[in-house]
Parts: sequence; C-alpha cells; structure tokens
Amino acid sequence: MDVTIYDVAERAGVAASTVSRAFSRPDRVSFKTAEKIRRAAVELGYHQDLEVRAGTNRKTGILGLIVADIANPFFLELARGAGHAAATHKMLVSTVNTNESHVRGRSAITALAPFVDGLLLASTRVAAADIQKIARGIPTVVCNRPVQGVPSVLVDNHDGALKAMLHLQAHGCRTVTYLAGPEGAWADSMRWRGIIDSVNAPDRDYGRGLQPTKDQTAKLAKIQVRQLRMDAPTVTGGRRIFEVWKDNPTDAVICYNDLTAIGFMQGAKAHGMRVPGDVKVIGFDNTEMTVVSSPTLTTVAGPLRTVGRVAAANLIALIEGMNVPMSKPRRLPTRLIVRESTGPTGN
Repeated sequence: MDVTIYDVAERAGVAASTVSRAFSRPDRVSFKTAEKIRRAAVELGYHQDLEVRAGTNRKTGILGLIVADIANPFFLELARGAGHAAATHKMLVSTVNTNESHVRGRSAITALAPFVDGLLLASTRVAAADIQKIARGIPTVVCNRPVQGVPSVLVDNHDGALKAMLHLQAHGCRTVTYLAGPEGAWADSMRWRGIIDSVNAPDRDYGRGLQPTKDQTAKLAKIQVRQLRMDAPTVTGGRRIFEVWKDNPTDAVICYNDLTAIGFMQGAKAHGMRVPGDVKVIGFDNTEMTVVSSPTLTTVAGPLRTVGRVAAANLIALIEGMNVPMSKPRRLPTRLIVRESTGPTGN
C-alpha cells in the first residue's frame, strides 16, 4: 500500500493539512516542523517535492556546495574537508561558485537543489531569509555563519581577533587598523567586534586560556583601533586599501583574510615600507600562501578543512535521518600562527 500524507502526518504528529502545506508552501511552516515532516517522510518512504527538488525524493548521492569565491583558498580548504566527509560515505560534492553575488547565490541554490540530496551553504551573499526558506524543503547546513533555525558550523572569529590583539599588544603596538571585508558578512562583523571588545572590555573573561594579566589589560585599553573597508576581499583589494591606509598609518593592521594581507604587504613594499619594521600585518585563515609570501604572514588559523568536514558529516546525518538539527551553531576554535610579518616576540 502506498504511503499517504495522512501516514506522514500521523508519524510526524501534525495535521495532514500541515504536511500538505510543508510540501507545497514550505515558507508557511517553521523549520522545526518542516524537518519533522521530512524525517517522517523519509522513514516511511513517502516521495514528494519538499521545495525546489524537481518532484522526487530519490537519493542522488550528491551534496551541493555553494561558495562565494572558489578562487579564494578559504573555500578551497572548506571544499576539501566536505569532499573528504562525502567520500567516506561514498558520496560526491558538486560545487557552485557565486562570485560574491547575491543574485547568483539564489539562482545557484534553485538550479542545484533538484539534483542533490542536501546543501552546504558557504556564501555570505545568500540572505538568511532565503537560507531559512530553502532549509524547510531540503537538508541544509550553513558554513561559517549562523542562521536562525538552520544548522551551522563556524570558526570562532571573535576569539581569533582577541588573540591577534593580544599578540600585537605584546609587540608594543598602540594603533591598529582593521581592514574589513564584505559589508554584512558575519565573519567580518565578529572579527571587528573581537577587536573592539579587546580594547573596550579587556578585563572580560576571554576563555580558552586567554585571560590577560593586569598589565596586558591596561595596555590593551590604551590601543586605538579603527576600521577601513576594502572594496574586494582579494589581493588587489589589499593593494588598493594600502593607498588609503598610508595617508594615516598605524602600527599594525589586521586583515579580513590572507589574500588582502598579502595585497597590503605588496602595496607597502612598493611604497618603500618595511613589514614588520614599519607596520605589522596579521591575516585570517592560514591558507597555503601565508608560507610563500615575503615576509611570511602571521595569521589567525581557523580549522577550515574541519569546518567543511563537520558540516558535510552533519548534512549527511540529516539526509539519512540520523540526526536532529543542531539548536546552536557548532563553533570551532582558532589559533594564532606567528610568522615574520609581525616580527620577533616583544614585551
């Protein structure tokens, strides 16, 4: 006997009309209810379109990965981690690049969703409301940003910024510029908040063994910080923002990512400035280029491959109905990798 929506409704503990609405108008039900119905449908073998899935619940063995910029080493590392997790389950990952475009992000999801079993979203350009809507109809996990009601795995960027500031304080820096990334990006806002908190509330409980001494607290409180926003989170964007920064230089810069840090250092070299002698530079992400740049780059390392691997593993568990969606984001710790761009440790 074929499974009906009434069977799904009974298993999920909801009305049949709610099941019907979840299939036809997923934006009209909550993520929690939609996930409950989806799990019941999978358990009973009920086949129905939940959102944009081309009218079939048949497994494809493919995970969809939406990234903001595949040329950015950050997303390459994340994709490698996702691919490893998928391979252990004999699945594949199909990656779509949005080129930092909100419009392309939405169209990529619509185009890819019918052909995959679930989605990994690693693009800052996809609106939270769009992510919440798509997650009601297809298993979805977000990478490196929190979205209310949707499972996510992210790097503790706030923690990383605090570590960077403590390092610069130890080198005697009194003025620091944060070279900001895409406006509205969660990672960008958390890094800036970490920098602000380090000077406005230096005696807070940092956690993870980061609690500064009274002397460090006093010195952190005296550091002046400012923000300059780049037009692109790329090497070229880093070179361009140097031209702005040099008119009012600071002791150090913390960059949105390694790409922009390297571009900034290129601009400094072309202008006759020495790194770290004239300005100390810290990046974010610990991508492979940090060890081949000159000087080598001090950077805040997030476990990018682990983010991709954990996110994909959680997505596969959702697809197989083995996992209840995480109520809170999974936060992974950072570590500061000290190299030549900040010089030898000071007092």
